[in-house]
Amino acid sequence: MKTSKYDFCGIVFIGGGSSWAYAATPEEAAALAAKQCKRDWKHIYTFKRKQELKVCIYDMREHDGWYADYTGVHDKETNEVIPMLRVETVTV
Repeated sequence: MKTSKYDFCGIVFIGGGSSWAYAATPEEAAALAAKQCKRDWKHIYTFKRKQELKVCIYDMREHDGWYADYTGVHDKETNEVIPMLRVETVTV
């Protein structure tokens, strides 16, 4: 099975927004999204040195684009909700 670096998306929903990252595996997507979250939001939030973050993992292999709103994550073309695979806890 061939994998792509865009197969999985990890999203951290935080306060008034989110941070996200793509990767070939759910674990890698979670780790990258958590690191990105600390970079994106450190000017607003105070993070601990070993901060635990909850990262929502989505399978993007069947979707060509997405958007998120207060109701969930949606396919950009069909507007259907993309089901969440699982939540990973990552320490960064």
